[in-house]
Amino acid sequence: MQRFVRDLNTAPTGLGFGSSELMGGITRRDSIALLETAFGAGIRHFDTAPSYGYGEAERVLGATFASRRDQITITTKYGILPPRNRNFLGIARRLLLPVVKAVPSLKSRIRSRVPAAGGHPARARFTPEELRASIDASRAALRTDYIDILLLHEAIPSDLSDELLAELERSVAAGKIRHFGIGSEAPAAAAIYRADRRFCPVLQFEWSVLSGARPAFPGSFVITHRSLSSDFIQLRAWLGANPAIARGWARELDLDVTSTAVLSGLMLAAAREANPDGMTLFSSRRPDNIEANVRVMRDKASLQRGAAFAALVARDAPATLMRQSPEVERKAATG
Repeated sequence: MQRFVRDLNTAPTGLGFGSSELMGGITRRDSIALLETAFGAGIRHFDTAPSYGYGEAERVLGATFASRRDQITITTKYGILPPRNRNFLGIARRLLLPVVKAVPSLKSRIRSRVPAAGGHPARARFTPEELRASIDASRAALRTDYIDILLLHEAIPSDLSDELLAELERSVAAGKIRHFGIGSEAPAAAAIYRADRRFCPVLQFEWSVLSGARPAFPGSFVITHRSLSSDFIQLRAWLGANPAIARGWARELDLDVTSTAVLSGLMLAAAREANPDGMTLFSSRRPDNIEANVRVMRDKASLQRGAAFAALVARDAPATLMRQSPEVERKAATG
C-alpha cells in the first residue's frame, strides 16, 4: 500500500477523473475525448463502476487506455449492479441523443423516464461469489488483468463478513486486484471504519468545503469526491443572497467569489488541501473545465487560497448550509 500511495501522490495533480457521466447524454466519441483530455492534462487516476454510463463506462475507459494501461491507475467497484436492460438502454440512448441535441427542451422529460448514467439500479448481496463474478466482469470490460483499487460500492456495516474479506484477500493474492476498500456515503464509510478497519485500506466518500471537518481516517488512503456538484450550487446561491459576505470574502481573498470559475476553483482547491495525502476526484463533460481544474491544482497559490477560503466558510457560513456534521471526523479518528 505504501508504494501505491507514493505512486498516486507523485501524479502531477493529485486529481482523479470520475467517469460517472460518461455515455450519459454524450456519445462514445465524446466520452473518449473527455478521457483523453484528462490524460493530456496530466490526470493519471480514473474512477469508474459497473453501473456508470448505463453500464458502459468501464468499457469506454478500457478501450481508451488499453495500450497505456501501465500509465494509469483505475478504481472500479462492486456492490451496485449494472442495469439489467443495459443493451436496451444503450440502444435507446443512441436513438434519443440526436433528438435531445436537436430539441433541448425534451431533455428533462426523457431524464424522468430513463435512469441517470451514474445511477444505482440495484444493490448486490455482497457475497463472495458475486464479488468474484464482478471482479472478472470488470477486468474484462476494462481490458486489464488487474484492478488497482476495488471498492465495495455503497456498502454499510451489515454488508460485511469474514467470508467477504477472505475473498477480497484471495483476489489480491491472485493478482486480480491490488487494493480494496470502501466507497460509500461519508456516514457509512465512517461507521465501517469504526466497526472493522480491515475493510478500510482505502476509503472513498463525498467531501466538500461545506462538510466542515477535514477527512481524517488514520491508516486509510482517502479519496474524496463531490467537492462541487450540489454543494457548489448551494454555496453560490447563498453568496448571491448575502452580497455583503461575498464582498468581504472577495476583499480577503482578492478574488471575485461570485464568479462561477473562481468559486469552483476555490472549492476544488479546498478539497485538495483538506486531503493532501490522498486523492481528489472530479467529473466534467467540458474539456475546458477539466483543464482549468488541473491548472488550479498545479498552482501553489491557488491551493493556499483554497485553505483560506475553507476558513472563511467555516467562520461565516450558517449551520444550515453545512452538509455534514464534524462528528464524522471526530468519531472516525477516535474510533
